[in-house]
Amino acid sequence: RLNLRSSPTFVLTLAALKMWFRDRQALFWSLFLPLLLMVIFGLMNFGSLGRVDLGVVDLADNQESQGMLAVLGAIEALDIVTEVDRPSARAALEQGDRDLVMVIPQEFGSSTQPLTLEVMYNDSRPRESQVGLAVLRQVTDELTFQFSDASRLFVIEAAPVESRDLRYIDFLMPGIVAMAIMQMGLFSVAFAFVQLKRQGILRRLLATPVRPVSFLFAQVVTRLTVSILQTGVLIGVAVLFFDVHIAGNLLSIFLLALVGGAVFVSLGFAISGWAKSEEVAAPIANVIALPMMFLSGVFFPREAMPKMLQSVTEYLPLTYLADSMRSVAIDGATLWSQWVGLAGLAAWLAISFVLAITLFRWE
Repeated sequence: RLNLRSSPTFVLTLAALKMWFRDRQALFWSLFLPLLLMVIFGLMNFGSLGRVDLGVVDLADNQESQGMLAVLGAIEALDIVTEVDRPSARAALEQGDRDLVMVIPQEFGSSTQPLTLEVMYNDSRPRESQVGLAVLRQVTDELTFQFSDASRLFVIEAAPVESRDLRYIDFLMPGIVAMAIMQMGLFSVAFAFVQLKRQGILRRLLATPVRPVSFLFAQVVTRLTVSILQTGVLIGVAVLFFDVHIAGNLLSIFLLALVGGAVFVSLGFAISGWAKSEEVAAPIANVIALPMMFLSGVFFPREAMPKMLQSVTEYLPLTYLADSMRSVAIDGATLWSQWVGLAGLAAWLAISFVLAITLFRWE
């Protein structure tokens, strides 16, 4: 019968886990720093500082309706999005991507009778909805006087739509989880193994009966365990203190954390193999981590970036991880529906694994 306590791999893994959790600096950088960032940005609530998102379904598509859209587009308080049709516009509203949706009827501009402008608003965002409705009423009143002397040509018929109350913290949480996994994989592996290599510990390890693969397995398992712990702690704090609702399966999120952790641990091994000292490893890790932290949609949506930059950052490993986690956590997507993200992470895992094998040295 196999006795785990006598297995060198099991003993090394247990020892590595104990060493990790006794290291206060490692705990701070892996758990408390990401947690602190999530709390700070969550309390700031950047999502409440944005403008009103107005979707417009233009069924008339004539000179008068285009003129109205031009007037609305000139108002700084509004972000205008032209919708394809009413069902897709309503779906965007229900998903929380719009604050209001206005439907311009086909008779707009050609009828002398009062027209009804259908406006659906997000009932979970009363402030944005009221601001948007007030602006629309003012604009329609101005257009009435431009078109004729009638008292009122347009009547706004507003109806609430039950929508998801997506806040900034809902968007932020999956990004912070992905960032924490990246930092743990890159910095903890790179710094720890460069130090062990510089002190000659890895070289002396080769002279012992312990197999190198057992030592490496223990280190990888430790880092992946920390990835799962990070994910659980950050999600728990977000749910308990910020009332974040996880729409998807937690197991899918943890599996994504494992795959993402494997990618960044492999990159950490590649950095530790190439760098000769901690002074060299630090800037290399930062050069990899910092651009991804700000370009992969961790803190703010990538849609706000220029199109060319979006197309480049779409293929970063942190983008694949953050987008997939966000889709599962916010949209309730299944793990298999995120096959693009999984394929991207698998490709990066293969690349980073080859780099780690090629660059890693024991001395």
